[in-house]
Parts: sequence; C-alpha cells; structure tokens
Amino acid sequence: LSDIETLPVSEVWKVRVFAGLRRAVHERRLRGAGLTGLLAEESGPSATIFALLDARTLAVLGASSSGWHALPSWCEHWFMLGKQDFGKQRRLVPSGRFERFDDAVLDSAVDWRTRYGNFVWAAHCLDIGSLRSAAVRVAQSLDLEMSGVEEIRRRLVVELQLGRQDFLSLECVEQLLEDASTTRSAGGRPDESRAEEETGPGSRSIE
Repeated sequence: LSDIETLPVSEVWKVRVFAGLRRAVHERRLRGAGLTGLLAEESGPSATIFALLDARTLAVLGASSSGWHALPSWCEHWFMLGKQDFGKQRRLVPSGRFERFDDAVLDSAVDWRTRYGNFVWAAHCLDIGSLRSAAVRVAQSLDLEMSGVEEIRRRLVVELQLGRQDFLSLECVEQLLEDASTTRSAGGRPDESRAEEETGPGSRSIE
C-alpha cells in the first residue's frame, strides 16, 4: 500500500483498472465463465481494451484463441488500426490493384484483419512504378520464351517480398511483361515515364 501511495495519479488509475479486471475475471471463473465470455458481452470492455493495443499485440492475442475473432469490436478495431497506420497510402492488394486501406469500406464481406496483413506484406510495393520496375528486373534475369507466366509471377512475388502469389493475377503478370518488353525495346526505365502511369500500357488492368 505504501508503494501505491508514492505513484503518480495516472499510474494509480492503471493499478485500479488492472485490479478491477482481475476481480471481474475471478468472479466470472467462479461462475464457470472465462475472459472471452466477459469481453463478448455487449456491455463488456472489449472495445476499450482493444483500443490500448497496437497491431502486433492484437495479432498475438488473436492467434491465442479464435474466440477473439467473434467479438463485436474485433473487425472494427482492425479497421481503425489500418486507417491510423496506413492513412492515405496506396498499396498493392490482390489481385493486382492499388488501393487505400479504407477503399473497401463499402464491402460488407471484407476481413479487416486480413486486409491489414496484406498492407503489411505489400510494404515493398508502394506504387505502380515499383511494380513495373520489379517486372523489368525479373524480365532481364529470365529467358522469357522459356519461362511460363506462373514462374514469372513466382519470381515477382519473391522480388517484392509479397509472401503470397494471389497478390498478382496471371492476367496482371502478362500485362506487366508486355509493359516490361515495351520498356526494354525503348531502352528506358519505368521511372522515366512516370507521367504515363495512369494512361500508359497496363493502366486498365493494373490500377
């Protein structure tokens, strides 16, 4: 008790909150209910607790039990974290488009935890220029006549550290190869024609 008296007011409140949660969990256990059940209640503290966690901590919590995923504030908090961490950044999303994190807000079926993970994986592919540059590098390292589209997609995924091949559809890869061939024939580099990114080759299928 003497130690608590020496703490600043902000720390005392943290101790009180922690003690209150321990008491609530203990009482629930005596009745045969667990922490997940407490948080799943409509009036439970799940939203308040999730708001204190960053993405890494929340991911670890979610991996500990699938029960967390069913909580009413689970998806909502991943959405808020995505808006906070990625803002107006556009990143590559399956299957070959560039979007802001909240561009899928009207999609009722979107899994915000998965979308957050996709944005993390696409950290090395921030715009169409970096994607086309990677395609040129892969094209220069392979005999395109001997390599299939799937092999080229595999190389692109490794080049961009995307982790999964579904980031790029085969149609998207074919269009990138066409762009790369045009660039090589012209003797230029993708970043020399940045003004063509929205109107040049591939703009219809890769946005």
